[in-house]
Amino acid sequence: MKNTEHSEGAVFRKKGFFIALYACLGVVAVLALVVTFANQGANRPTNEFAYQDPEEALPVGADQVESYLAGFDEEAWFRPRQPPAPPEPPAPPDPPGWQPPSTSVPPRTPPSVPPPSAPAPVDPSEPVRPPAQPQVTQPTAPETTPEPKPEPPPTPQAAQPAPEPVPQVAHFTPFSEGDRMVWPVVGETVMPFSIDALVYDPTLDQFRTNDNLRIAAGEGEPVRAGAYGRVIAIGRNVRQGNYVTIDHGNGWVATYGQLMDSVMVAEGDIVSSGQIIGGVGQPSIFGSANGTHVHLRIERDDVAVNPYDVLIARGDC
Repeated sequence: MKNTEHSEGAVFRKKGFFIALYACLGVVAVLALVVTFANQGANRPTNEFAYQDPEEALPVGADQVESYLAGFDEEAWFRPRQPPAPPEPPAPPDPPGWQPPSTSVPPRTPPSVPPPSAPAPVDPSEPVRPPAQPQVTQPTAPETTPEPKPEPPPTPQAAQPAPEPVPQVAHFTPFSEGDRMVWPVVGETVMPFSIDALVYDPTLDQFRTNDNLRIAAGEGEPVRAGAYGRVIAIGRNVRQGNYVTIDHGNGWVATYGQLMDSVMVAEGDIVSSGQIIGGVGQPSIFGSANGTHVHLRIERDDVAVNPYDVLIARGDC
């Protein structure tokens, strides 16, 4: 009997131990759940953009969205941020004994006004004069300066012709009446000057007039200018062959023909008396029968002149 009671008491003691253990575990589980829900509530965001339960969220209208976006500046996201302004340096301390300037304005004293003088006594025997009428000045009309009349537009002038080039002034002593020219070469006359009578031309084999003088000379012999002058033309033709024309001034012009291909002067050159201008060349087709010679033609005012009247005498050569 004692053993039975002892065994039943041991069983009840074991059951009470497990009951107490399970009760403690339940309390601990409940506390863990309470702490977990408390932490979730503390970490839950409270701003307007936090997640809300769809069932608990309030409906948002289109006008609310537009009013919110109206104040949103998209360009502000792309503009660079201005650095903060540096702080102003502190003002230096006032020196010892310094006082701020006085801003008080001294009172203005009213100007002294002399007391009104007593009116002078009026003599009843004197007539009373009416007060003087104030003179009214008539306003003078402002002086008006006459407006300047517009000048008429300039009349178009006809285009002025360009001035003709001034001929080059010859820097030499011009040839004049009574002067003499030197012979271009020293030689015999193979065909004389003759415009009043007929002379025989061996090249053409006929009698005709001749406006020049032909002087025989060897090929290559130097040809000299008869006087001072300026070269005005260099050329070639079938009658004179290679020629040089010199203006000796005062209307006197001399042409030296039947020269070599290469002459020793150029157009515009100033030559002196006796200067070599070239050499004797082969005669042209119209002077082939005369042999090598110099063709000399002298003109005055475009009229042929007998060279014998202008050249120096042969004995003076």
